[in-house]
Amino acid sequence: MKKTALNEEHKKLKAKMVDFAGWEMPIQYAGIIQEHKAVREKVGIFDVSHMCALDVSGKSAYDFLQLVTINDVSKLKDYSSQYSMILDKEGNILDDIIVGKVDDFYRLVINSSNADKIKKWFALVKQENKFEVDLSYRDDLSIIALQGPKSTEVLEKVLGAKIVLNSFCSMGIKWNGEDISVSRTGYTGELGYEVFISNELASKLWQMLIAHDAEPAGLGARDTLRIEAGLPLYGKEIVSDVTAFDMGYGWIVSFSKGDFLGKSKLVNATKEKKLFGCILEDKGVLRDGYEVVGHGKMTSGTFSPTLNTAIGMFYSEKQLKDNDSLSVLIRGKEFKGRVTSLPFLKKEINK
Repeated sequence: MKKTALNEEHKKLKAKMVDFAGWEMPIQYAGIIQEHKAVREKVGIFDVSHMCALDVSGKSAYDFLQLVTINDVSKLKDYSSQYSMILDKEGNILDDIIVGKVDDFYRLVINSSNADKIKKWFALVKQENKFEVDLSYRDDLSIIALQGPKSTEVLEKVLGAKIVLNSFCSMGIKWNGEDISVSRTGYTGELGYEVFISNELASKLWQMLIAHDAEPAGLGARDTLRIEAGLPLYGKEIVSDVTAFDMGYGWIVSFSKGDFLGKSKLVNATKEKKLFGCILEDKGVLRDGYEVVGHGKMTSGTFSPTLNTAIGMFYSEKQLKDNDSLSVLIRGKEFKGRVTSLPFLKKEINK
């Protein structure tokens, strides 16, 4: 298994380690509920260095990204980023990504489970179109995510700098003699940041953030947090036979920018399917794959520590509205639930 530069830090904290997309990663430390609540109420810290950071530069960088992504890269200003997707020529989703612009290059953050696939795809597109583009996969960088209402306060204390960022914007900071990058993004529904830092300095930053009361959180809490926030996950809500429109993310599709790979499928998309939330009213826990009677399978399910009930997401081709009744089949028995629009947790975060 691959290991991040923070692997020994996790083991020092007695984290429970698991195989995640070929990486040895912490699923929990003190416990998923405690870590979840720390992010919702204070601040939590995640090692997300398994994510693939890719710097795209060169004469054809802009044209390359306009072709391989569905959002409009021309909208990016320096130190801003956007959510986007990569499709194959038939319009199947290969990955969902973040694309950021930094001076004279772009930085992509790619899901670890799709990294090898995207590397091969990008190499093929580059070759077929004879793009003059440099693709630099930044294995030398660690990514530390700080999430929660107190994340700004803690990050400013440790970095010794004022952090003033709008959502999906970034800034450069000099710390311990190194240029690091701070982006205001996240996957929890809370105010939060991701810090791109060298592998050599990652442990020092990690230790200092924890010393300033950031609670270490693992993949378990990351999943419960993102489900509460109604955020899709590749391999769960994001699969080959859905589109951005099905997910409620049609706003990232830019038909006006010109041609892009997979465009024809989106142009002809019927938009009959929609992603909904389910709140279980009977006592029980929702899991991925459970049948939502008359609709389909649960794509993600969990117990919500914040709402103190079981929640899940599913696709349906039917017209549903908030509080409509439904049933979920759990071990052969029907459990009552109700429909809700996403996200489950509707929080106002300062823009």
